[in-house]
Amino acid sequence: TAGESTAAAVSSTGGAVTVTAGAGAGTTTGKGGAVSISAGVGAEGVGGAVTVSSGVGTATSSGDVTVATAAGGVAGVSGNMLLKTGDTPAGATGSYTVTTGTAVGGAGGAITMTVGSGNTATGGAMTLTAGESTAGDGGALMLTAGESTAAAVSSTGGAVTVTAGAGAGTTTGKGGAVSISAGVGAEGVGGAVTVSSGVGTATSSGDVTVATAAGGVAGVSGNMLLKTGDTPAGATGSYTVTTGTAVGGAGGAITMTVGSGNTATGGAMTLTAGESTAGDGGALMLTAGESTA
Repeated sequence: TAGESTAAAVSSTGGAVTVTAGAGAGTTTGKGGAVSISAGVGAEGVGGAVTVSSGVGTATSSGDVTVATAAGGVAGVSGNMLLKTGDTPAGATGSYTVTTGTAVGGAGGAITMTVGSGNTATGGAMTLTAGESTAGDGGALMLTAGESTAAAVSSTGGAVTVTAGAGAGTTTGKGGAVSISAGVGAEGVGGAVTVSSGVGTATSSGDVTVATAAGGVAGVSGNMLLKTGDTPAGATGSYTVTTGTAVGGAGGAITMTVGSGNTATGGAMTLTAGESTAGDGGALMLTAGESTA
């Protein structure tokens, strides 16, 4: 235990505790000494805990906690960092929780995970992978923005934004892609992909917009493809565009419009029913709405 300061001066500071391993010497393999903190073994009970806590600031802020590897030397890399729970021969392994404290009269602390920048090769990757199970369902991965419980008129829930990285270069610097794929079903159906807007319990639900970005000064806007998959045996999936049923209002309209252009021929619109090599071709029906009023 370091010494306590009882002086009345403004800047009186308690004594520090420093644990430093010895420096290594040598021309090639002189390693610095390690620092190891291990709790005791529990022969018939749980093993001892390791707790690292900063000091309480009774009148101001508490102290910071920094766990970091040192910077690399002139001919090496910085050290790796591993935060993991132990393996177990029987039973569940320990959980790993990262959370900031609850604030009263202020904002909750943010959590930031950032891969450092580099000046050669590919940027560092970030991977979040839920657990595999050999005897049950795989673990779920959830990304949920914060809820707002404030009574203010304009209190809005937190947004979730997924953005791929920008590309640089004089000719072929492509922007990064965003890919969302459901899991393969080895003996059952594959996983579904669902994109839904939020419910407005007192007003309107949110919009859903699927659009390609505008083209640059020397290109065209991206194409859009909405299709069901092929199948080696059986019927392919259907494709349905429909608006919801309204109670006390009009049903939503469906509009398909080819954009205007200022050179050459206007864009075409084609509706083609399916071909069959073993039966009749598919029908094409255009039917106006029925009135039951």
